[in-house]
Amino acid sequence: MSSLVIHSGRVVSPSGVIEGGYVLAEGSRIVEVGTGQAPAAGRILDARGGWVMPGLIDLHCHGGGGRSFQEAEAEATQHVLTTHLRAGATSLVAAIAACGRDERHACLAALRAAPGDGVQPELLGAYLEGPYFSEKERGAQPQELIRPPDPADYLPTLAEFGGFIKVWALAPELPGALDFIRRLRAQGIVAALGHSDASDDAVEAAVSAGATLVTHVYCAQSTFHRVGAEKKLGLAEMALLLDELTVEVIPDGKHLPPNLLRLVLKNKPPSRVCLITDAMPAAGMPPGEYQFLGDTVWVTHEVAYRADRQRYAGSVLTMAKAVANVRRQAGMDMAALAEMAALTPARLAGVADRKGTLEPGKDADIVVLDEALHVKAVVVRGQVSPAL
Repeated sequence: MSSLVIHSGRVVSPSGVIEGGYVLAEGSRIVEVGTGQAPAAGRILDARGGWVMPGLIDLHCHGGGGRSFQEAEAEATQHVLTTHLRAGATSLVAAIAACGRDERHACLAALRAAPGDGVQPELLGAYLEGPYFSEKERGAQPQELIRPPDPADYLPTLAEFGGFIKVWALAPELPGALDFIRRLRAQGIVAALGHSDASDDAVEAAVSAGATLVTHVYCAQSTFHRVGAEKKLGLAEMALLLDELTVEVIPDGKHLPPNLLRLVLKNKPPSRVCLITDAMPAAGMPPGEYQFLGDTVWVTHEVAYRADRQRYAGSVLTMAKAVANVRRQAGMDMAALAEMAALTPARLAGVADRKGTLEPGKDADIVVLDEALHVKAVVVRGQVSPAL
């Protein structure tokens, strides 16, 4: 069995940062985390005082490197995984945007059958984003596909792919939404609230039915508003108010400007914050014009815009950049960042028993970052990636 030791780093462990620490892996698992003289191993990596963190887990990713998970092709899936591996992601959940049932099933079947061997991020399952959304808050989702939840549409999907789907996002104010949330909870799928025009009462009802996650908080969702003379909170404020809800955060400086990011982090503990990329296919690509969800989008170094440049069309973020941005914009410590970028998504994906922290017995998924939080090395299940 091959062994690997990463030494002379600042190891971000569940008990805190271990200065001059090491992580020893045997095969695909971590067997020891400590400080001082590193044990012998078949392969040695010198962290040179950098940060040694648990592998980053992207819960909500559509694509990257010019390709999309929605293409339902093994080559495209592999390309997206390799793109995000270079940026520190050792596991991903593949996001599928609103589409008809036939396309949804084709995407899910292709993703479920994707090869899992080699040095690549583990594909943990699928994140279905729609089509049960508010037309007002659909964002970049195709308008013609938006509809309320219908058992005739979702029950066949749950019957065939329920064990592979990790998250399904919906607008809780729609007819049939609460029954759908209860069905998701019964099958162990995270019900996420997003692309929604809900008021506070609809959000409370959804949480009572079993919803636990908010899709990209403050993006494509209701905020404080009035109904006649009455003041109502929207989904965004309810996400901060209710302890039961975990929030997804896109920390690219655009979807959440720094002050708004700080507001979210002031109100939610790291255990209730999940850093995501929501990356569209142009992540990792140069600025320019791209196609996404059937429309032309304009991509800068920071974000993707819809053709009218009045709304965003997804991010071009990577997980390592997400960590660096939160560190810079909100001053979060590395232990909190590791929780938000690894352990919280691991919990949501149902894999915290084997991923999300650097502990003996867990998968040897590790990322080494330098002082500026650039990726220096990525280890996936004990194998050092050659992709950097």
